[in-house]
Amino acid sequence: MTQECQVRVAYPRWRGLWALVLAGSLLGGCTALPDTRGFTAATIQLKDAVGTTGEAVKTEVASASSAGAIALDDASIKKLDAAWLATMNSLEAMVAYAQSIEQIVDSGNKGAESARQVADSVKRLVDTVKIDATTGASAEVVGLGADTVAFVYGEYAKHVAAQSLEEALIKFGPSMVKITALVKAQVADARRLFVLQIETQVQHLKSGNVYGDWIKRNDELGMQQKSATLQLLALTSGPARQPAKTNELKAKLAQLDIVRQQIAPHMDEYNDKLKAIRQREKAGLSIILAAENALATWGATQSQLALAVKERKPVNVDSLIAAVAEIRALTQRWREL
Repeated sequence: MTQECQVRVAYPRWRGLWALVLAGSLLGGCTALPDTRGFTAATIQLKDAVGTTGEAVKTEVASASSAGAIALDDASIKKLDAAWLATMNSLEAMVAYAQSIEQIVDSGNKGAESARQVADSVKRLVDTVKIDATTGASAEVVGLGADTVAFVYGEYAKHVAAQSLEEALIKFGPSMVKITALVKAQVADARRLFVLQIETQVQHLKSGNVYGDWIKRNDELGMQQKSATLQLLALTSGPARQPAKTNELKAKLAQLDIVRQQIAPHMDEYNDKLKAIRQREKAGLSIILAAENALATWGATQSQLALAVKERKPVNVDSLIAAVAEIRALTQRWREL
């Protein structure tokens, strides 16, 4: 039994209904702490699934580089690798946090000792998640990281002396919200890099060295066709007949159509490649956004865990497992493109 449950609930001298009522009341307060292994397992699955979003970003960078869409130097590649490595370190730390909470809960509520262990687990988490310029993250995320660390350190100083497991889990709830938001921001930063690489590839296709000249010529022909068509419409719908001008415009439209047919294969090729890039963009963004949603779900589940421990209820991880499953399904679609 935990300390709070180490109470004798039966006394030989007491008899009758009142003794039974008192014993039942005391035993009711000794309900076992909930099993949190499901939360730990789901957190591990989350780490593995979110890791695939890094593959999506790096795939697009490699694709852009190999296609000549952007001249990536070693510093740019290292910056991206460092940014994603920091994100994965954060996910590893989330797993370690879940494992530590599982161990603390399994040990039973030892009052202030358990509370201190929770506080230290939260501090270890933020120490790993914290971000600096060397991680390759954006200035916005670096700033958010500094604010998060300052907040959690302040909360640690205030609540490290909590007197019970339940109290500590509740008191450090705001800290966990801040930390979860920071990790989510790291993934959002990867989304920014992903979008940048997509747009780089699109601009590469539109450049003069690839399809730019064909696009420009096609646009010019389209404008000429539109102008000639409007002129022809004005002539044929007006009261004055101008056969010579009408024939001239018809001949011009026929010639423009021939030229556009000649460049059509180049435009078809361009549109096919653009469609493929946009498909990868849609699939990649779906994965990354699903990862961000899964991290938000993890935060909500973590809050529910604290309440479950307080109320001695099972920890519901269904939403988190569903969020992980969505990432995996979207990743499979990505790989099939």
